Amino acid sequence: MTGELNLEADCAEVASHVLEQFGGVDILVNNAGGFAASGRPDSTAESFNRPWLETPWDDWRWTYEQNVGSTVRLIQALAPGMIERGWGRIINISSASATQTEPDLADYQPAKAAITNLTSGLAKSLSGTGVTVNAVTPGTIATEGVRAGFVEWARQLGWSELDWPTIERRFTSEVIPQPTKHFGRPEDIGRMVVFLASPQASYMTGSNYRVDGGQCRSIN
Repeated sequence: MTGELNLEADCAEVASHVLEQFGGVDILVNNAGGFAASGRPDSTAESFNRPWLETPWDDWRWTYEQNVGSTVRLIQALAPGMIERGWGRIINISSASATQTEPDLADYQPAKAAITNLTSGLAKSLSGTGVTVNAVTPGTIATEGVRAGFVEWARQLGWSELDWPTIERRFTSEVIPQPTKHFGRPEDIGRMVVFLASPQASYMTGSNYRVDGGQCRSIN
């Protein structure tokens, strides 16, 4: 089942279909994210890393619906069944951008901060239900879309070598310094999600777990 999760109707349809097919959901991973400059159908390469004051309100709205709206709607639709059964896992994917702000990505950074914040509040709200709620904060993850965005960014910086190994090495040394000297891979996040979804994580709720290669410069 697929849907545009930044649309209220599609969120409702996805949740309804899943409940009809499976009778309920035990584990919800809210991983629909992104920002308008890379996700909207009418976005262009020029809109990547747009300055704060040049980010239009439509981008803010799209990014909040994509990140916060989809998360809240799916939780509201699927968490009641978890509570009824006395067991569940809700895992929200945040971002290092939630706390490590930059001059650009104006719409994305506060949207991800909201994800981290609502995770803590929801965990308290679901106290004693058997449902845990945690957030995972990835650093920069080298997905196909992220790689394409970094190639464009490298062009804007005037770099002449645009092969991925060079871009990754230079960005992790010069632009987004991190101890690992490489960006993460999707499976790095997947392993943390699998653990938080397991019975072994029953004593962990309301927390935010960083998987960022040391990218965040704070201890929390």
